[in-house]
Amino acid sequence: MALASLLNPKCSIKLSVFIIPHISSSLFSSLCRDREHPHFSPPQQTPPIPKKVPFTVSAHGRTWQDPYHWMSNTNDPDLSHYLTQENSYAEAFMADTQHLQRTLFSEMKGRMPTSISTPPERWGPWLYYQYIPEGKEYPVLCRRLDTEKSGWLNTFLHYARGGFGREEPLLDWNKIAEQYGYVHVGTCRISPDHNFLAYTLDITGSERFMLQIKDLRSGCVVSNIEVDGVVSLAWAQDGNTLFYTIADDNQRPYRQGYSVQN
Repeated sequence: MALASLLNPKCSIKLSVFIIPHISSSLFSSLCRDREHPHFSPPQQTPPIPKKVPFTVSAHGRTWQDPYHWMSNTNDPDLSHYLTQENSYAEAFMADTQHLQRTLFSEMKGRMPTSISTPPERWGPWLYYQYIPEGKEYPVLCRRLDTEKSGWLNTFLHYARGGFGREEPLLDWNKIAEQYGYVHVGTCRISPDHNFLAYTLDITGSERFMLQIKDLRSGCVVSNIEVDGVVSLAWAQDGNTLFYTIADDNQRPYRQGYSVQN
């Protein structure tokens, strides 16, 4: 009965009406400001005001004005200038909370484990997993031969190649971030024969992902693949053919392509 009463929306309304007294939101905000920020003073500079450019939008039989449509052009230098002003104003506005920000950051960082990894996922003779190296921001995709399930012959051949029990890094997000300053890996797909790794990569923050294929036998990225705006990936059973979908300008998948590896 207790659980049923908690899940009953009518009961929750009665609790809020009869148990919780009504307090004006403005009064509550004033009390919080007085107690937590007794010496708060707003920054001297005024909030930045973006420019307005007349622009008419029509859709579904309706027409309206959108004076901020110019912000959709991320290459507009006025947009970069405006964002810089906004950041400067935000830093000035929050200047009196710098000590609190550092304290909160230290507390949250201290609660995070030094080693973060995913459970290994067995696929064929391999165990695939990810982990975040200590002091790093991005994960590393790795694999290790599963000697218990691979059979004595595969284990012996892998040992002969010098790979027995050895961790094999497949994709290091941190190295990509060091090269480009930013990285967002969208999708990763291992080929059925475990020889290729296909993944999508965004290095600009535009959410437009380019296709990358890595030959896991040589450790090299296939250089003749130049496909942008990739959404999803799927390997064929032959292990050499990769299918992918491409997005249009509205970020909607509209075309399918394929690439054949040697």
